[in-house]
Amino acid sequence: MTRPPMSVQLYTVRDHLEADAAGTIEALAAMGFTAVEPFGLPDLPTAVREALAAHGLATPTAHGSILARTAETITAAAELGVQTIIEPYQDPARFADRESIAAVAAELTAAAEAAAVHGIVVGYHNHGFELSSAVDGVPALLVLAELTDPRVVFELDAYWAAVGGVDPVEIAKTLGDRLIALHVKDGDPAGTIEQQVPAGLGSVPLAEVLVAAPHARPVVEFDIIPGEGLDAIAASARWVTEQVSA
Repeated sequence: MTRPPMSVQLYTVRDHLEADAAGTIEALAAMGFTAVEPFGLPDLPTAVREALAAHGLATPTAHGSILARTAETITAAAELGVQTIIEPYQDPARFADRESIAAVAAELTAAAEAAAVHGIVVGYHNHGFELSSAVDGVPALLVLAELTDPRVVFELDAYWAAVGGVDPVEIAKTLGDRLIALHVKDGDPAGTIEQQVPAGLGSVPLAEVLVAAPHARPVVEFDIIPGEGLDAIAASARWVTEQVSA
């Protein structure tokens, strides 16, 4: 299976987009990105939509409120040409036990059924708590995968998985073909988001995760961009390109 083109999560440049949407999207396109991952669907600002259209950037995946605002989010995704809507966050308390996880799984499955009518897939994105929390020794994220319909897919944030105390390589292998995207984010899992660094310069085993999921789309992301301007994004993009073309 061929790996899809690299993308970038627009949450990374949220402040830049607010200040200058057109200029920010132009800068990402100049780095060689042909795809981006919007966030906040269905409320993506018009200025961002227009800038994406002006530069011909695809939106194969997007983060959105697929559980809380299912119909609106599906409509917004269809208008953007999004192929996979990813639920980006649920309350950590919902991953405390099997019963709570099953409720999340049921909601994702129902959303997947609704989205499938429009040819759209539904996925879930992790933070650290879905890995640090476990049921009978199994990380909650993998319990969620077990309990959801196989049509529900996953986007693994390798940095947050490491923060959660697990090996993201093993999680990637376990999720297998249901892992359709990877947030490529680096730093020190024992540190803070302010200490994140360009891909390849931290201690998250990103190269190994990419090897473990050769079919998954790499999505460059920072919670807080290090340094000045957008140089760290460009550095991560170069690193990803070197890894996937090696």
